[in-house]
Amino acid sequence: MEIQGPAGWLEARHDVAPIEKTITTVLCHPHPQYGGSMHDAVLETATQEFLKVGANCLRFNFRGVGGSDGAYDGNGGEVDDLAAAIAWAREEYPRDKLWLAGYSFGANVVWQALKRESCAVERALLIAPPVGMMSFETGGGTHTDRLQAIAGSADDFVDQATFTGWDGVETHVLQGADHFFGGHHDVLAAQIAALLADD
Repeated sequence: MEIQGPAGWLEARHDVAPIEKTITTVLCHPHPQYGGSMHDAVLETATQEFLKVGANCLRFNFRGVGGSDGAYDGNGGEVDDLAAAIAWAREEYPRDKLWLAGYSFGANVVWQALKRESCAVERALLIAPPVGMMSFETGGGTHTDRLQAIAGSADDFVDQATFTGWDGVETHVLQGADHFFGGHHDVLAAQIAALLADD
C-alpha cells in the first residue's frame, strides 16, 4: 500500500491484529543511509508484540527507501513523513488510540515528532534511541501520555548515563544487548510484551 507523503508516495504496510482493541501503532525504521527499512528485524519483533496485544501496526519506508518517493533529507523531512503516516492513521481509524514506536534513527524521528502538538499520541516506545549520538533535546516536553525506552547495556550508540537518567522517560536496560539486539531478540520481545501488558 501507499500513503501520500510530503515528498511523494510512501511505501507502507498495514498489519491487522487478530483481536483488535481500537489501537493503531505507527512504527519507524532505522537509518535510511545504513540499510534501514520497514522490513528491519528489530522492527518486525516489535510489530509482532504490538499485534499480540490487539494493536494494528502501520510500518512505512521513509522517503527514498524501497518504493518510497523522494530522497533522504535528515533535516526534518523524515519527521514530516511520520506526520503524514499519523494523519493517514487518524483519517482511516478515527476511533483508535494512536501509539508510536521507533528503532534507532526511527526513535529519534519519533522523539522529534512528539515535540509537535499535531503529532500528539497516547503512548510512545523508543527502541535503542541513540542518545549521545543524535540530538534528543529535552526542552518543551513531549506530546504523549506515556513515553518508554529500551536499550541494551552493550549498545555503543547509546550513552548509558544519559539514557538511564533521562528525565520524563521510563527507561529499561537489557543486559548484554547491543544496538542490533543480536542474540537478544527474544529478550527484547519479552521486554516489549511486559511493557504492553500493563497498559
